[in-house]
Amino acid sequence: MSTLVIGEGTLGELGSRMRELGLAGRAFVISDERVYPLYGEEVRQSLQQAGFDSAAYQLPCGEASKSLSTTWVLYDWLVEQRAERRDTVIALGGGVVGDIAGFVAATFLRGMPFVQVPTTILAQIDSAIGGKVGVDHPRGKNLIGAFYPACLILSDTKVLRTLPRREIAAGWAEAIKCAMILDAELLDLLEANAKGLCDLTSPLLSTIIERCARHKVDVVAQDERETGLRMILNYGHTIGHALEAALDYQVLLHGEAVSIGMAGAAAISVAVGLLEPAAAERQNQILESFGLPIRLPSIDRPLSVETVLERMSRDKKTRGARNQWILLDRIGHARIESNVPVELVERILRSLLAPSPAADH
Repeated sequence: MSTLVIGEGTLGELGSRMRELGLAGRAFVISDERVYPLYGEEVRQSLQQAGFDSAAYQLPCGEASKSLSTTWVLYDWLVEQRAERRDTVIALGGGVVGDIAGFVAATFLRGMPFVQVPTTILAQIDSAIGGKVGVDHPRGKNLIGAFYPACLILSDTKVLRTLPRREIAAGWAEAIKCAMILDAELLDLLEANAKGLCDLTSPLLSTIIERCARHKVDVVAQDERETGLRMILNYGHTIGHALEAALDYQVLLHGEAVSIGMAGAAAISVAVGLLEPAAAERQNQILESFGLPIRLPSIDRPLSVETVLERMSRDKKTRGARNQWILLDRIGHARIESNVPVELVERILRSLLAPSPAADH
């Protein structure tokens, strides 16, 4: 079970927290070219004060870094550094850094201790928790990976202040997802505090991030390897991941794609008679209040329904050539469905891909 630390100003505790967990050896920090210049020195000092020698590698920013070719670059770096099995890999960054650093930690020397230091809202409430690590394949997101939980997840909410506004909005998509599938009261809080959360001025910031994180911890504890209950965390992701892959991970941020996917999943839930239309409309209004899209913004490249369907067919949760859909029967409660008619999915996708005004990016 991972140790979870969330709060304002916790970054300086990294080294001491690692010592408390019995970690020893050296620390190998994997970050990116945007995050490390901002927080790398504070991390290095914390490690040094706790007696850890450290080295760092900065990846290019963006989803394109989450590939097998980048993994080999990191393997080569660890070989050159003479890394040992008792040394620790630390991910300092958002979901891309956490996923690839975790995959490297899981596979180099057949497994090294792994620490997550997530620096985005999305990573702090979702991707850094639960042990899913891996890289993308050109034909699908996260198709290559492992379950490898971090021994420590240390989230400092102060680092969120340097995020671009678009990245902040994308992170809140996962919080809204959490509320829709697990916590109706959380949705009330998000709805009532949208402006302050978007501005990162709400006094509820740390509370809501921890509430979402604890929900994920609870679900993962019941279904670590995603054979049942954990699948509900993929609400909005069947369509979202397909959109990301179909657009070569260059147009939409993950949270934006998930937001569109949630709009689609809610529409399907209504169409099959599970969800009241007012609940789907409320979800979409909250998504938009956080600056998130509920259909594909206008883009300068064609994207067909057939292309998205083809990408959906490669989803790693597909069983017997059928997509496993996470649908809602009420706000705060999700269910897994596999018998969704293809014709219905096509109709919903056409509405999501219909031309719309460009999003404010």
